[in-house]
Amino acid sequence: MTKGWKRHRRMTLNLVVPVGRIRFLLQDDRTESHTCGQTDEVELSPENYQRLTVPPGVWLAFEGMADGTNLLLNIADLPHDPTEVESKTDDR
Repeated sequence: MTKGWKRHRRMTLNLVVPVGRIRFLLQDDRTESHTCGQTDEVELSPENYQRLTVPPGVWLAFEGMADGTNLLLNIADLPHDPTEVESKTDDR
């Protein structure tokens, strides 16, 4: 099941997947961005171990793809603040 869509107004996310496999969907609708209108898909796992940096203003959804445990680690640049995130429940 895909979880999302969320967009942070100020926070930068730095995501890694040390266990399992997670598919991330990103959509950029920032009008000032050279990637405005683009949608990307990235899959992270221990076999494809890297950091995915999601800047403020980019929509994000994700889904665990491996059987069993899928562990997502977010190293954010701000403390959690529920007022700075926007959510959508519709399919993008």
